[in-house]
Amino acid sequence: MNRIKKLSFLFLSVIIFITSFSKIYGIEDIKLTTIKKGDVIYYDNSKTKWENVKIYLFEKKDGSEDSGAFEWNDNKGQMNKIDDTDIWEYTLPDDITSNKYNHVIFTNNGKNGNNQTIDLGYLGKGYAYISEGTDSSDQNKQKGYWYLYDKTELRNLLDECKKLEEKYYTSESWATFKTSMEEAQSVLDGEQKIESTDIEGVYKCDYFYKLENLQTAKADLKVDKEILNNKIKETQSIDKDKYTPDTVNKLNEAVKNAQGKYNGEDPLTVDGLKDELSKLDEAINNLKPNKDKLKEKIDEGNGIIDNEDSKYYTNDSVNALKDKVKNGNEVYKNDNATLAEVEKATDEIDDTIKGLELNKKMLEDLVNMAKNADFDKYTDETVETLKGAINASQDLLGSGEITLEKFKNSIESLNSAINGLVEKQGNVNENINNNTQTPSTGSSILLAIILLSVGAIVLLITFVFIKKGPKKNKN
Repeated sequence: MNRIKKLSFLFLSVIIFITSFSKIYGIEDIKLTTIKKGDVIYYDNSKTKWENVKIYLFEKKDGSEDSGAFEWNDNKGQMNKIDDTDIWEYTLPDDITSNKYNHVIFTNNGKNGNNQTIDLGYLGKGYAYISEGTDSSDQNKQKGYWYLYDKTELRNLLDECKKLEEKYYTSESWATFKTSMEEAQSVLDGEQKIESTDIEGVYKCDYFYKLENLQTAKADLKVDKEILNNKIKETQSIDKDKYTPDTVNKLNEAVKNAQGKYNGEDPLTVDGLKDELSKLDEAINNLKPNKDKLKEKIDEGNGIIDNEDSKYYTNDSVNALKDKVKNGNEVYKNDNATLAEVEKATDEIDDTIKGLELNKKMLEDLVNMAKNADFDKYTDETVETLKGAINASQDLLGSGEITLEKFKNSIESLNSAINGLVEKQGNVNENINNNTQTPSTGSSILLAIILLSVGAIVLLITFVFIKKGPKKNKN
């Protein structure tokens, strides 16, 4: 029973000691832990530049500074320099207990050399601080610094943070997050200074504050939902009439789902945002161009090429149309043709149709042939008709634009006028268009009259001759 009372009293004493220690040094808000075997103590030699660093542990109790002293010797208390740095380290041996030593003296080559005394207030593994109240008369003391050796947690957190992409977050939340990262990086790269707060006797540790700030800033990052909204608006600007109905329906479904995420109450994560953006991009990329207009132009081009009216165009322009129609057919049959390719093929056929050139030389040659006719040989009426057709054709050739219909009508009118020439009486019409020669109407009538007259005379003579006949002898 007495043993239990003693243990309880000891435990209560430890609690009281830790509580009072915390209050004395103004670190109520920082969780205290005590030293134990395996912990590592570090010393920053960058200012003192000692040749050799050793430590001397002791228990400060009831005003006595040497109670239970842990003397250094060749095996204990010798710190080791870390590579080429100014940091020295010492791992606490197995005989160090959690409630025995609470102070350490860093010395230069031994107990009587220069020294730095600190209180061991461990806050998490590997931390110690120099109290501002310790040996304040010595200006060479390094006061108010933390000696940090295990930066794994902050380093890992920073590595995670550096993988995040700014473009997916709101500018406001990213600005806070970026500042926290920069401050955390500074803490990671340098000494961890203790800074006094506005509260007298209370200090804060940069490492813990920056670690917590970065954790908070990372948790508070807000995904920029407007990125998704802008992508939705982009799909709305697409001319969906240019694509096949089935692929447009799939895009509309993706847009509907994205709008649900954008308007939803649940916060949108970066992965969720990327997923919706990916689905929208996939639906956009899978849009198939509507080829109906291309087919119409292909059919229109073939209709012109196969029509007998194609003879009125120049060979070069008709051949150009054939090439564009052929290319259009290849694009039409290509299942992977892009909208740009379809529109280009459609426009090229349309432009080539509009650019078909009428063979004006055909009409010009016909006009010249008609003008070379011997108008004196023909009747005034038919000559005037021909001259009118010639003038109309010349006017058409001189005009800015000539339609196929007007061009055809001009050629037909000129040919009709040429073929309709009638020679004056006594002349034989030589068709100037190299057609088969035919007698004129006036010559035909005259010939008919002559033939009828000759026939009548022959009949009359025959009748008279028969009626008189030879006389018979009367005996």
